Amino acid sequence: MNIEKVSYYFSTSFGVGNTKFFPGTLASLVTLPFVWLLKEFFSLDFFLITLFFYSLTSYFLIKTCIKSTTNKDPKYIVADEHIGQSISLIFCDQVIIDYLIAFCLFRFFDIVKPFPINLVDNKIKNAFGVILDDVLAGVFVCLITIYVF
Repeated sequence: MNIEKVSYYFSTSFGVGNTKFFPGTLASLVTLPFVWLLKEFFSLDFFLITLFFYSLTSYFLIKTCIKSTTNKDPKYIVADEHIGQSISLIFCDQVIIDYLIAFCLFRFFDIVKPFPINLVDNKIKNAFGVILDDVLAGVFVCLITIYVF
């Protein structure tokens, strides 16, 4: 198997991104139990380190995946959703309602793309931009979690 196929499978979350309806929402939803388990059984430091390495891996594999495409942010790439959704859950308590609220808020920010997320989405057309708009959406939710919950 070559690196292009590996990057495609990884970037689409092994096919989740190819679903006909709401691939980003589905990818975000799939993230919730993984983050729950990481936070439940490991330290916050381990979770953050795992998220960091997942983000680095995603960057390089997304970069490979979009290298030969004209659309530099295709809908089928959903690895970035995992990153943003994970960031939004960093300070959530291990309570289902908190996770669901963070999920809804993350999807809102990722879909509506308020300032400055919209700038990143419109101006940075590469793997970094694909990931950064979701990171910012996740950070927005993180800040809400810290100050509201």
